[in-house]
Amino acid sequence: MEIKNYNIPKLPGVYLMKNNNKVIYVGKAKNLQKRVYSYFFLDHKDEKTKNLVRNIEDIETIICNSEVDAFILENNLIKKYSPKYNIQLKDEKTYPYIKISKEKFPKISIIRTTKLLNPKTGYYFGPYPNGAWKLKETMVKLFKIRDCNRDMNKKFNRPCLKYYMKFCSGPCVFKDIEKEYNEKVNFSKEILNGKGKKIIKELDTLMKLSAENMEFEKAIVYREQKKEIEETVNNQVSQYGKGIDEDVFCMAKDGSRIFICILNMREGKILGKNSITLSLNGKIESNIFQNVVRGFYTNHPIPNSIVFQYEYKENQALLEEWLRIKKGKKIQLNFPLRGGRRKSILNMAYLNLNKDIISFYNKKNIIEESMSKLYNGLNLKRYPRKIECFDISNIQGKDAVASMSVSIEGRASKKDYRKYKINSKDTPDDFQMMKEVIERRYSKLKKEDFPDIILIDGGLGQINSVGQILESIGRDNISDLLSIAKKEELIYKYKEKEPYKFSQSDETLKILIRARDEAHRFGITYHRKLRKKRIIKSELDDIEGIGEKRRNKLLRYFGSVEGIRNSSVEEISKIIPLKIAEKIIEKLKNTDNN
Repeated sequence: MEIKNYNIPKLPGVYLMKNNNKVIYVGKAKNLQKRVYSYFFLDHKDEKTKNLVRNIEDIETIICNSEVDAFILENNLIKKYSPKYNIQLKDEKTYPYIKISKEKFPKISIIRTTKLLNPKTGYYFGPYPNGAWKLKETMVKLFKIRDCNRDMNKKFNRPCLKYYMKFCSGPCVFKDIEKEYNEKVNFSKEILNGKGKKIIKELDTLMKLSAENMEFEKAIVYREQKKEIEETVNNQVSQYGKGIDEDVFCMAKDGSRIFICILNMREGKILGKNSITLSLNGKIESNIFQNVVRGFYTNHPIPNSIVFQYEYKENQALLEEWLRIKKGKKIQLNFPLRGGRRKSILNMAYLNLNKDIISFYNKKNIIEESMSKLYNGLNLKRYPRKIECFDISNIQGKDAVASMSVSIEGRASKKDYRKYKINSKDTPDDFQMMKEVIERRYSKLKKEDFPDIILIDGGLGQINSVGQILESIGRDNISDLLSIAKKEELIYKYKEKEPYKFSQSDETLKILIRARDEAHRFGITYHRKLRKKRIIKSELDDIEGIGEKRRNKLLRYFGSVEGIRNSSVEEISKIIPLKIAEKIIEKLKNTDNN
């Protein structure tokens, strides 16, 4: 493309690079013209940047009032388009958080994924590498806070079993306990915020007062609560000083990976740690630090203070303003160079980061060793880097499907998964179904694209059947053919009668089990989808005047066939013509009667 044909301003803003009208990269700049021109007029040593420039067919720019506005807009556009070349911290599994919901009678629960961390719906405490469930159970036991999914806007006739077990105060039935209930919720929040000692003092006072008033049962309750909280407080990690609400954020680049470690300090106590590993393969390494910090605090609670490595101090002004806008108040950023509490705890974060890096590569080495063991132990033709595993899913032959999971270097490669709708049979015949799938997959596949292992779920019968199919299409000597029998997890190799047996805890066996289980999960999901479509089709598509558009329109409006069935002709006729609405009601009633 000829960049000089674009009238790019010398102002702050965001640029969107496109290929075939699809956004492939989003960036921000203080000076749009200078930044965009740099892609085309500088000699880039980075192959990823060269590849990006080769693929740019069009550029769109959006002018902003300031670099901070551009930073915010860039984040929104990256989330919207998920561009190929941008670094993104996607939703990840994390150490557990404890959530207390923001509603009339708050609920306590455990959160495991970052997409559920929404400050508008709750207060979050953690993350907790250990003991989150125990801590949550303690809060439920001590303060009888609900952890159910009942709608608190409704009044139920009777409480659930937990009320009778004295693990809940029953706000689903007893609506007059709101004040008392929320006092207990506030106690829980203070303990989770690290203010356990304050609550211990209050409970000690209440215990003594109850004993003086001869209310010994109450005194025992307060004593037990105090004891539980003391145990909880003692299990919390290092204490640095009251009132500290801080994250200690450090990261390191190692080859094509970014390793991130964040220690979470609340009320002066280190309550948890986040560890994130991010691959840079195929990504443009521009403003890595800014992108990582923004990605993390888009999905996680923002503390009052954050400690960063000194080397990133030049980013302070931009991040302070962005965090202030997002949090609604000023956040203190610290970049300690020498000595002091913050430098000390930053060194602790470094120790954790280095441990995470070593653990990552150790795990990688374990998988390599296991693959080597698989290769040598089974005397395979090829080193087992790529495994394709097949599974058949059917109930009485209806909606029969096959699925193929793919494992590369011991890890699932979901982008390579395949699903197959079986065409050859409508009766249960796994051999015929597998024959169809194997032929469809391998009859025309180039030899260089074959996996190292073809894996089948089953024993000798299944592996011999598939081996015969591969022989019949002349593709039997390319990959190793294995099967895994569910009962004892024995491994069979084609043309060998005796199975191979690995320990249940052996990573070698787990590589194959994961591939098998993934194929089954993927197939079941597809089978259910087809079954659902067939049920909908059988009830709606046979009605004269109902095509795909009207069917989808009805389902969007009423939610399901059941929703349509429970509606009146008048309601349905708001969406489609009256005569067709009458036909629908008549057809669905006849279906019920049958």
